[in-house]
Parts: sequence; structure tokens; C-alpha cells
Amino acid sequence: MLAGFLPGLVHAQQASDCPKQLGSVSNDRLATVVTKVMTDIYEKLGCPIRVETMPGQRGFIAFNEGQVDGEMFRFPVAAQYYSRAFVQSEVPLLEISNSLWAAPGSKLHSDGPTGYVIGLAWQEQYLANTPDETKSGHRDVDDVISHYNMGTFDRFLAEDETIRLAIANGAFAKGQEPVQLEAVKVGALYHFLGAEFTPFMNRLSQYLADHPPFERSGAM
Repeated sequence: MLAGFLPGLVHAQQASDCPKQLGSVSNDRLATVVTKVMTDIYEKLGCPIRVETMPGQRGFIAFNEGQVDGEMFRFPVAAQYYSRAFVQSEVPLLEISNSLWAAPGSKLHSDGPTGYVIGLAWQEQYLANTPDETKSGHRDVDDVISHYNMGTFDRFLAEDETIRLAIANGAFAKGQEPVQLEAVKVGALYHFLGAEFTPFMNRLSQYLADHPPFERSGAM
């Protein structure tokens, strides 16, 4: 009789290690795609998840204060802002490229400000390494695009695929579609959870290794 209950017990044990809520960057086209795919993967692993979107800087606070159980993705460099014990996925979700984008005909250096999203570690690190550049911080990439269209600045930092999608969707003023001015970073994005969810992260990492979701589907 006991053997008949084992599958249910195993399922219950796995369900008990499930994160319940994740943070993700708000108004970010890449985050929207990744969230859709990862929510499906969580379901397959028996862990339905809620996702709360918020500005990048707010994501660090929410995770550190335990308001969310993890973050959908970050570059490893961002982990320096975690004050809470965490675990990083053993394999990356995907690799992306980031650039300095600018209005057509712009030069590499400018006296004007550079637009960026507050709380995105790679952007803040880039600006910290170029102290002569003035900066214009914004809550999300849509806000950056809006201010670029208004002429607040003629250049900004962003993930490349996000901007390509925005150009394709007509998000920029006609004739002012930005061009890549400087490649800044090519790197891998990882999933992060509180350290107490290490058993689940082990299961998730194995799934990602066996079924690379973005590589297979071409979602990006």
C-alpha cells in the first residue's frame, strides 16, 4: 500500500520547494518574452508562479526584503546588489548583446546626456566607467525611448534585441530610428532565487540544460 502513495509524496515534496513569486523588469520587451517562456517551464516543473513587474532598482529591494522569491533574470554582476543569500541557475537562460544606441549621424562622444534605465547593473557600470559622460536616468526602456523621441538625449544604453523589436514596431519617430554606436557587452543572463530554493533551482537548471528554451524555439 505504501508504494502506491510514493508518487504523490514525491510530488508533494517537490511542490514544497516551489518559489511562489518572482520579480521581473517592467515595460521591457525582452522580459515579456522571457517571462512567458519561464512561466511555462515553472508549470511543467509543478510550480505555478506569479510574476510581479517593477523597475530594475525596485527589483533588488523587493528581493532583498523577501517580497519576491527571486528575479527572472540578471547579469551575474548584478548579484553584488543582493544582501540576501541567493542561488544562481547553473546554466544561463540566454545570451544577449547590449549597445550604446544613438541618433543617425551621432559621434561616439557627446556633451549631451546618455539615457539609461535606473537599476540595470550593466548600464550603471558602463556609466561609472565613463565619468565624463552626463546621464539621464529613467524607470524603464519605454521611458528611455519616449525621452529619446522628445529629444532629451540623442543616445542611450539598451539591450539590442529590445531596440530592434522597437524599431520594427514603429516605436521611434520616423527618420530618427537609432543605430548602434558602440557594442558595450555580450553576456549571459541567469535566473536568481533565494538560497532556500536551491533544491528547486537544481531541478530548474537540469531542465534548462536538457531543454534550452530560447535556443530551441527561436523566441529571441
